[in-house]
Amino acid sequence: MFSNDLTLDDKSGDDVVYRLFRSDATGTQRIDVATNLAEPALLVIKHSTSGKGVDAVDRHLVQFTETQIDASGKSVTLTLNFTLSVPRNVAITSQMVYDRVCNLADFLTDGQIASVTTTANLDALLRGEA
Repeated sequence: MFSNDLTLDDKSGDDVVYRLFRSDATGTQRIDVATNLAEPALLVIKHSTSGKGVDAVDRHLVQFTETQIDASGKSVTLTLNFTLSVPRNVAITSQMVYDRVCNLADFLTDGQIASVTTTANLDALLRGEA
């Protein structure tokens, strides 16, 4: 399992600490320690498998949500989902997964990702850690 606290950078490079507060057989839920339960920023990591043998597919979800109360008192939530669906077939390699994840990160940052020095968190995600 990932550590209880996960520290991630925001856009400006500031640390955001997500603290574990719920877990079950499918994954975990963490809350940004700078937020509260009325207006939480959450990090959810979930895993599931479907199919059998070489047709089995492992699904790994990383979800960020942020809830705010608007001027009228209505709760509104921003949701960002990243899902990896990885067939267990040997035709799909770890390198293929690494390359596509890096392509996505590079796309989202307008080509600012030159290289990735570690895949430790991605490897942990693919192992089903939450």
